[in-house]
Amino acid sequence: MPIIEPFKGVIYNRDIIDNIMDVLAPPYDVISEQEQQELYDKHRRNVIRLILGKTESSDAETNNRYTRAATTLDEWLQDGILTRLNKPTIYLYAQDFVLNGKTLRRTGFICRVKIEEYGNSIFAHEKTLAGPKIDRLKLIRACEMNLSPVFGLYTDKDRMLDNLWKPVMRAKADFSTTDSAGVSHFMWFVDDKDIIGKVKGLLIDHPVVIADGHHRYETAKNYRNERRKHGGSSNDNIENYDYVMMFLANTKDQGFTVLPTHRLVKEANLDTDKILECLSVNFHVEEKTLTSNTLPTLLDELASAGKSVVSFIFYAGGGKAFLLKLKKNPERTGDPAEDAVKKLDVFILEEKIFVQAMEISREAVTNKQAVGFTSEAKDAIAAVDSKTVKYAFLLNYTSVHSVMDVASKGGIMPQKSTYFYPKLITGLVFNPVN
Repeated sequence: MPIIEPFKGVIYNRDIIDNIMDVLAPPYDVISEQEQQELYDKHRRNVIRLILGKTESSDAETNNRYTRAATTLDEWLQDGILTRLNKPTIYLYAQDFVLNGKTLRRTGFICRVKIEEYGNSIFAHEKTLAGPKIDRLKLIRACEMNLSPVFGLYTDKDRMLDNLWKPVMRAKADFSTTDSAGVSHFMWFVDDKDIIGKVKGLLIDHPVVIADGHHRYETAKNYRNERRKHGGSSNDNIENYDYVMMFLANTKDQGFTVLPTHRLVKEANLDTDKILECLSVNFHVEEKTLTSNTLPTLLDELASAGKSVVSFIFYAGGGKAFLLKLKKNPERTGDPAEDAVKKLDVFILEEKIFVQAMEISREAVTNKQAVGFTSEAKDAIAAVDSKTVKYAFLLNYTSVHSVMDVASKGGIMPQKSTYFYPKLITGLVFNPVN
């Protein structure tokens, strides 16, 4: 069972920061260099200085973006820019957003979760890379703080926590703001011991699958192991660094949303006719006309086809598109994890299309040398039309059931298999691990 606990969070002082949105930021791993500079310019207390500080030519072991983040964090704590709550608290977090003309609300909560190995009550579905883990480990060593939450999923079809949250959410939120994308963010501090006890009890029988933040989770585990090695805790002596800050959301929440991540092929050795010839081996191919007016209809066709068979839209530019429908489902191997992965749209796209039909190496796909990503279908089409990329493949979204299925069986999904929307905002609360 996942062990969750409240914590005395570090928050921005609302008596000093007039507009909380000025100091918040998207997740560090989606911020471009241009966006980093914009956040630097937006406010001198913006959290970007902690989560993704600038590198400088004079950086050295004792003076770098990690040490500067730690110094900045200490200054903000000393100056009262940041303050620590005096009661163990769970942070109820709701996001209101509009999707396809409909207003939705996704609700979850931030707590700390006891770190454990995967496969018991916490599961992963993505492969992690060494570089990002080294980067985040240097930051947590310097700051001794979880600055960004891991995004975890649990499934409760009865939505048992809803009744606990209703009276809390009738009160004015402790934080509320709206970002540039029009997503409204609300946070309530829940320090009622009775409610916290019920939340902990209700989550006992619900395993957690990491949706986003695998690098952060594994970094927290590596940091815990370092501290234990140097005379810290054991399983019998629990310390703050034995936990990681996590946002937990119910996959059955009415506002729970997964968007597709479309693929952009940057270059190709084969021409369109040859690719179509190769695609016809494994797919039924139907030619379509794609314009800005027909795109919504084609996406509806893609979604409809995807209900019965794995399907994609291949866009070759000039208004020429092709609806691809898989002829035959992958054969079962007898390995539950492998079988769960092999039936995913994203796996079939990489194996049957990129590797087999287009002769792109697996390495070029994995390292993003040949393939890019976007969550916006119109942006994918525009990239082809502007000749920024060669081709685009539009996908249906990966169902959360598939994510939970793969993770629970120990499988690893291809990169960018899921896009959980909206993204969590960074800076609402931090978790000290010292």
